[in-house]
Amino acid sequence: MKKYVFALLSIGFIIFGCKKDDNNNSGDKEKMTLITSAAWKYDTIGIDGDKNGTIDQALPPGFIDNCDKDNTITFKSDSTGTLNEGATKCNSSDPQTTPFKWWFKENGTVLYTPDQIFGTSYFSGDVKVGELSSTKLRLIKDVTYPPYGTYTVILDLKH
Repeated sequence: MKKYVFALLSIGFIIFGCKKDDNNNSGDKEKMTLITSAAWKYDTIGIDGDKNGTIDQALPPGFIDNCDKDNTITFKSDSTGTLNEGATKCNSSDPQTTPFKWWFKENGTVLYTPDQIFGTSYFSGDVKVGELSSTKLRLIKDVTYPPYGTYTVILDLKH
């Protein structure tokens, strides 16, 4: 009899111990809904000198070309996306749209892309998601600008 009780308790612990965390899934779904709801466009970019998650100073002129500021970025829920060059292309021979791959890592706190999706290689790889709302996407990354050194750069996108 003790063997049967022990077996039933063991099965109960296994079943309840393996239950998924519904709260985490709902947070991931919400982030996916927010990032895929509409195309994102450039808002601001700057340096976070004190690393507190806010822009302290603008990037020097020339780091972001005006032709990149009208680009739009669309994230799709199948971990693909499209970069649209907008009305003003930096290079007329570039395609109007470029596909890319992306996905969330670390419970949605990091956006990863193996591709260059923000007009520069500086924003490929792991990029920290500083804020994601229905109107704002804040991306944060430490980037190295030779010969100036490494800086924390914040890129804000908007709908």
